[in-house]
Amino acid sequence: MSSTSPGPVLDRTDPIPDIDLADPDPARTPDLERILATLRPVHPVFWHGPKSRPGFWAVIRYAETMRVYRDPTTFSATNGMTLDSLRPGPDPASGMMVEVTDPPEHRRLRRSIGALFADGVVTDLEPEIDRYVRRLLVAVRDRGGTVDVVEAVASRVPTHAAGLLLGLPPADLDWITSRTSRVFLSRAAADDGGDLRQEAEQANGELLGYFSRLLRTSRHRSDADGLVQRLAAGTADRDALTTGEVVLNALNLAIGGTTTTRAALTNLLDALSRMPDVFASLRANPSAVPTAVEEAVRWGNPVRHLARVATCDVELAGQAIKEGDPVVVWPRSANRDEAVFAQPDTFDAGRHPNPHIGFAAGPHSCPGTALGRAQLRAVLRHTVDLFTACEPAEGARLMQSNFLHGYERLPMRFTAAGDHLFT
Repeated sequence: MSSTSPGPVLDRTDPIPDIDLADPDPARTPDLERILATLRPVHPVFWHGPKSRPGFWAVIRYAETMRVYRDPTTFSATNGMTLDSLRPGPDPASGMMVEVTDPPEHRRLRRSIGALFADGVVTDLEPEIDRYVRRLLVAVRDRGGTVDVVEAVASRVPTHAAGLLLGLPPADLDWITSRTSRVFLSRAAADDGGDLRQEAEQANGELLGYFSRLLRTSRHRSDADGLVQRLAAGTADRDALTTGEVVLNALNLAIGGTTTTRAALTNLLDALSRMPDVFASLRANPSAVPTAVEEAVRWGNPVRHLARVATCDVELAGQAIKEGDPVVVWPRSANRDEAVFAQPDTFDAGRHPNPHIGFAAGPHSCPGTALGRAQLRAVLRHTVDLFTACEPAEGARLMQSNFLHGYERLPMRFTAAGDHLFT
């Protein structure tokens, strides 16, 4: 008898036919994480039939998610990075925007962008980010009562950091915040009858025009030294980018850096408000803030999915994926994989090791990881310094997005501290 194991199986049976993973309304599937936890051991990769979006392969286990992330030759990003932007052919920005470009061209773009983050830029920005965060949280303390932390903190910190990085005029930051907050909205009809996807497209177009104008203006200024200008200039160590490449990648950094960090901050603050023991432990041991930040990214992973397309026939977890099939990873599920994380549904501020993939992995890992971590650390550090507790208030509202998990509105009440740990 042959001992050869069976080959891959093409199984397009949808194990969750009544659930639409592309639905942007989290209220319609409030127990989604429990459902995915049940599926992970038996259906780590499964066909998700056509519903509000065409069918795709859903990848929900850590090992297979890492394989997709690390193999851009087989799993291409050039057709779009989200379910809403995925298309049959290459994205118009492919070859120019790093997120939708594969190696080898991806390496040139990534080298030009990544070098700017590696040149001590984030280290230089941290003191200013820290001061800004403290001012915001002191204002929350002095105001008292119920505060919407999205409006007061989470939407402001990432835009301020992006403004410092990109060399944006401070007077423009509120306008940029209002536009970036709309880009990943994906519900077809808003409560007032409006179309959120149309709003998202309009906001994206307005931001694209803004960065085009910013680049044109900066070329006539001798004192312009933000990231937009440096991308266009290049150095002896990295290529200058074309006008189109600068605009698209500046747009990508502004949107990605602000929206994902905003969502991560809301998830972090929500966790603190619902877990008073975690808050108390961090106040008693503030040196645990860095590890708590890593756990916050794992536990409250803001990115719900990322899309790829198979470039050839391939086997993944026993499934026969065909060339051209969409393959969509769900990192929030991968970061709760019991085979990798002990007690994955527990927020463990001291978790170590913590090999989470909240910032993705492989060639398309987030270039702004260090900047995102700096903002999360600053908010958590000053929150446990200025307050002894926080609690949720009524009126919280999750984002209407199938791409990001975070809060559009998050009212909270804080208890001010009589003493401070750091100052």
